[in-house]
Amino acid sequence: MGAIGRNEPCPCGSGKKYKHCCLGKEPPPRMTAVFDEIRAAIAGKDFKTIDEANAFLQGFMESKNCIPHLDFLGLSPEQMGWIIYSPYEKMREIVEINPDVAPDVFRGIPMVENVLLFLGMLAEQEPLKATAKGNLPLSFAGKVFVEMKMPEREFYRCNIRSEDESLHLRALRETVMLCRWIKKQNNRFSLTENSSRIIQRGFTREDFQNLLEKFTIELNWACMDRYPPFQIVQSSFLFGLYILHRRAGGEIEDQALTDCFLRAFPQALEEADRYEMPYQKPLDLISNCFSLRFLERFCEYFGFASIRREAIPGRFIKRKFVQTTDFFRQYLQWRV
Repeated sequence: MGAIGRNEPCPCGSGKKYKHCCLGKEPPPRMTAVFDEIRAAIAGKDFKTIDEANAFLQGFMESKNCIPHLDFLGLSPEQMGWIIYSPYEKMREIVEINPDVAPDVFRGIPMVENVLLFLGMLAEQEPLKATAKGNLPLSFAGKVFVEMKMPEREFYRCNIRSEDESLHLRALRETVMLCRWIKKQNNRFSLTENSSRIIQRGFTREDFQNLLEKFTIELNWACMDRYPPFQIVQSSFLFGLYILHRRAGGEIEDQALTDCFLRAFPQALEEADRYEMPYQKPLDLISNCFSLRFLERFCEYFGFASIRREAIPGRFIKRKFVQTTDFFRQYLQWRV
């Protein structure tokens, strides 16, 4: 296997680099099948040098990585590598953002509305003195919290006593700071020139793309819930959107979408097996995390999906039925 570079996509199809996945480990079934194919490909061949053998294996793996994979819904391991490691640099190979999208399509998107709410309130009170811990003052945080758009609003009827008590509010504040729409100097929060323009003219395509990139790449999604890290849920966000594109044109239950995710990244289930969580089996743990973290707090929050919730008699949780929105179909133009 000398032909597989340490920094190349792992042949097991995980989308991870070989050095971060199967290098030095017992090969999983998917990779064992690749080994069998390699053995069959080199059977009977007479290589004069190691370099000649490595060149053959390199070409074999490159061609293998270009073959569409059923578990990836028709994408190849090479494309999955792009999705995981350079989603925006290689995005046009998979999907393109509509360059002609009109600014009014961003109206009503919960995340956009929350950003505008936050910036608008800050504009009225800036410079806003931070608390001793560096948080938003309670008077400001409480007002933003009450007005924020959140899918789980019915579970948040009490007032908060600090910014730390609302994961949504903390994530919102961190996101607008990552976007450089607010700054904190001398322990005071204030707007930047870019955010002042947003308040005056509204959201543009460039503003939304900035928001999307900072939220998906730089914000740690685990800060929005209390599940284990499960970094693959966030780093595979582009593949998750591709799952929506392929499977959620009409209503589909969230578990069916989770199944697509786990077929592509079975090692997520292995990671879940390492955490001891009360009342949750590993499959339930990663499934619930994917549904909450990706489907609700990313796709629904950014207007890419609508979720219809259906009560289950005698149970606290609800069934969720997911469907892509008109905005999703207008904003993203898939090439595969």
